[in-house]
Amino acid sequence: MLIRMKNIRYWFVALLALVGLLAAACGGVSQKDYDALETQLQDQKDNAAPSILVQAGQMQPVLIDAAPTGWDTEASIRSKAKLLATYDSTGPGAWDPAEHPTVFITSEGKGYGSFTSETYKAAGFQMIDAVTKEIVASAAFDLGYELMGTPHGLGMSPDGRWIYVPTADGDQPWSASGGAGRILVVDSKTLKLNQVIGTDKGPHHIRAFVDYEGNDRVIVETQGGDTLLLDPNDENRVVFSIGPRELFGQAYQVAADPAGKHLYIDLVLGGRGVASELMGAVAKVDLETGRATYITNVGMYPNGFAFTQDGRFTYVADASGDRVYKIDNATDKTVGSTQAAVPGPYDIALNLDESELWVVGKGEMTFNLGGSLGLINTKTFRAVNAYDIGGRTIDHDIMNPANPDEMWVTSSGTAETIVWDMVKKEVTARIASANGGDTHSGAFVRFEPDFTAELLADKNGPRGSFMLQQGTAMAP
Repeated sequence: MLIRMKNIRYWFVALLALVGLLAAACGGVSQKDYDALETQLQDQKDNAAPSILVQAGQMQPVLIDAAPTGWDTEASIRSKAKLLATYDSTGPGAWDPAEHPTVFITSEGKGYGSFTSETYKAAGFQMIDAVTKEIVASAAFDLGYELMGTPHGLGMSPDGRWIYVPTADGDQPWSASGGAGRILVVDSKTLKLNQVIGTDKGPHHIRAFVDYEGNDRVIVETQGGDTLLLDPNDENRVVFSIGPRELFGQAYQVAADPAGKHLYIDLVLGGRGVASELMGAVAKVDLETGRATYITNVGMYPNGFAFTQDGRFTYVADASGDRVYKIDNATDKTVGSTQAAVPGPYDIALNLDESELWVVGKGEMTFNLGGSLGLINTKTFRAVNAYDIGGRTIDHDIMNPANPDEMWVTSSGTAETIVWDMVKKEVTARIASANGGDTHSGAFVRFEPDFTAELLADKNGPRGSFMLQQGTAMAP
């Protein structure tokens, strides 16, 4: 069954209705027409998901050489990250978790490449019920910049308290430099802005994990710059950073293994511009020692990661060579390679019992307009098929903990989230973005009625109790 979800743009409709009311009042139309317009506005309000527009005012630029504050750490100073602003984000809940216990939170932005939104110019996110597929709430943030950078990802803290929106004082992550990057930290209960963190380069993808010592950590990739680890339980201070100066290569995607002991970092040796000509590598960084082991034979432009929950194997996509590689984590050697089934593979994700690997065919390093999913059988490690899901510039696929048969795919070029049934091999829902903006990545979070929460899945794969569920599904 195909479900088409209604695209709710209450703020836009409300503005039109308000203009109508004013015109009616000034033009001397009948009371009946005036009442009809007022009723139309009320109907839209009654049926709309809550949408919040926050105008925080012009943020001051990052002062790279400014004196350290109490928030600064050795890692933040080294990576040129700054706390720019702090806000009071307390208050009543902006939505009802009792009605929507498991939600998918994904970004919303003005678009890039082949798609530019006609209605959305801010940076923010939208919240979708993981079961009913309805829009629960959305929030947009305007910091007063000429251009609010399009979020190319979205992250959550492991406890579900904080939402992280990567944006910039500028157009896109790759065009933000010299301190123009911004991370918006938002309270998931009130949907209010809590912090604005400045980064030297534009922040890109964000994901979370629990490290080998039990500490909550949030990974922030910056485009062409450092990878940051934030402590969400200590004012989101930077507790670790690593970048080109240590790795001797340009990092792209970064993920943590299931044990939280290592970061796996895609490296383009020589830069993205020559990725099709030089071999790439994966840096496996030990978080206890900070030392990196280089894994080769992973193609020219390694990209998305997927991990088996037993910690034995890591899969990595090569966007330039259209292949997927299998790494033995004990030996740090490549032990398999297969076609990706789709051009320009980007993110990859395993199904619940890890028998299937689903590959996002974004068209990365080619036309960048892809809308197909590739399927790899992990037992034979062979490409099985490709499925056109009707997207464009799709980039991330995340398994739904509320229904593990579903893979949710963000489609930035069509401004929607596409729900793919991995068993039926068909699209079962197309969820249009809340306000007409494009969407990238996201996270599934389960909330209790009191807003305590748990991150269940993000770009890093299953998290928390959903990771345990996947482990059970793998049991003989």
